[in-house]
Amino acid sequence: MRLNSLQLVNFRNYDNLHLQFDKKINLLVGKNGQGKTNIVESIYMLSFGKSFRTNKDKEIIKFESENLYVGGNYSKQYTNGMVEVAIGKNKKGIKVNKIHIKKIQELLGNINVVIFSPEDLRLVKEGPKERRSFIDKEISQIMPKYYSYLTSYNKILSQRNQLLKNKHIDSDLLDVYDESLAKYGSYIYILRRDFIKKIADISRNMHEKLTDSIENLLITYKNQINICDEDNTTTVYNKFLDKLTSNRNHDIETRTTKYGLHKDDLNIFINDLDVRLYGSQGQQRTASISLKLSEIELINNEVGEYPILILDDVFSELDETRQKLLVDNLSVVQMFITTAEVSHKNIFDKSNTTIFNIDKGHVINIENGGN
Repeated sequence: MRLNSLQLVNFRNYDNLHLQFDKKINLLVGKNGQGKTNIVESIYMLSFGKSFRTNKDKEIIKFESENLYVGGNYSKQYTNGMVEVAIGKNKKGIKVNKIHIKKIQELLGNINVVIFSPEDLRLVKEGPKERRSFIDKEISQIMPKYYSYLTSYNKILSQRNQLLKNKHIDSDLLDVYDESLAKYGSYIYILRRDFIKKIADISRNMHEKLTDSIENLLITYKNQINICDEDNTTTVYNKFLDKLTSNRNHDIETRTTKYGLHKDDLNIFINDLDVRLYGSQGQQRTASISLKLSEIELINNEVGEYPILILDDVFSELDETRQKLLVDNLSVVQMFITTAEVSHKNIFDKSNTTIFNIDKGHVINIENGGN
């Protein structure tokens, strides 16, 4: 899978930009604040329909403009396509191959993107919310229906928590919410469990390569209802419903839902030690790299094509050894890399690399060594 071209109109600090991309490495070079990350942000929008930097669409529209446009042409193994995103101050529209879509799940999976930023280097060190987001984002790309399940679950969870805050609680309505949470939660639990098992195998093998087989990485699913590998959807549903029912008095007292998939996490061990508690900063970073790289292989395994990879200012956070390990393990994917360091140009094979030099919202020079 690769992105062939990109057009931006009134996107951040770009008035009107049209770029053709290399099928291998696209290096975006420029000082901080010039617009490098804006370009990869727009590529991410073509995949997910939203920014990875803000939840407010209006913040992306160029100052003193009323709307923006992002369009990208992409190629897959057996097809070509186009995704377009248009945002006004009070509305948003997305087209896939010139057809308006009504739901985000119709967009997911058309252009698969994996993004790796400095924040992802802290994926292991940070809290459960960041790891849940990592899980949810990747499953949604592979299986867009998951996004629908997750949206329904979060909506019902919000309604249940709001009900718990009432002075007088309708127990019949609480029953309905519990059954709905268990229904969608059981679907999500099963999909998460299967995803984590796959990602654990791939990341373990990846970690062995990155550490020259010195370290063994173990990742398991940390959930609250004791799901077993052999549990089917019905069993998970019953376990989840029992958990909600048995803790109802506690939830009423605390006015919030204590148990559920909104509290899930990953157990991450290196050589049988919890890396979050006992791992060095280097071990935590290498484990995070292994997790992110495993996304790439998993998407290829599931959909039959490698995703597009965005590396947003990651190289400045890594030592030379890890920079080389990263590059050596990514030769099969199309990459978009942002950096403020001109010296990073020397890391890459110039025959497979196109360099975009960026200054003040303009691509001032293109060094085209690839195709």
